[in-house]
Amino acid sequence: MTLREALDRRSTTNGPFRADPVTLEHQHRLMEAAARAPSHFNSQPWRFVLVSDPSVREKVADIAGRTMKELMSGGRFFGRYRKYFRFSRQEMDDRRDGIFIDQLPVPLKPFVKRIFSDTGQKVINTLGVPATLGEDNRKLVAGSPLLLAALLTKDE
Repeated sequence: MTLREALDRRSTTNGPFRADPVTLEHQHRLMEAAARAPSHFNSQPWRFVLVSDPSVREKVADIAGRTMKELMSGGRFFGRYRKYFRFSRQEMDDRRDGIFIDQLPVPLKPFVKRIFSDTGQKVINTLGVPATLGEDNRKLVAGSPLLLAALLTKDE
């Protein structure tokens, strides 16, 4: 496979990860790839931390779930990420970025763009969507066999 083919086939998954532990060899490969990422003036201001300890992953997962719930219930999530939502395959193909919102029940699809209104936010909160998505996010992080954190100092 050429580099171009690999880039063209690359995709993001929002589903659960395999529970298999990540081998030390693959952890080293991840660190090597991350360390080669370009940076301003080749400063490489980051430090990477790999987290495989289940108890630490669970604590990070709790923070991720709580944060998602807060972002969703306060409207900040949609305000911040609105520009990345795509509502049709054609829009996704034309823009080549964002996230395609295609996993909605059919009766909700005509109303999906109204999600960004104050009324839409009230409905979402009333239906408990923030709590559901927060829990989904918590489970996704908790179920990850390895977390890679890129850290910066406040100076950077």
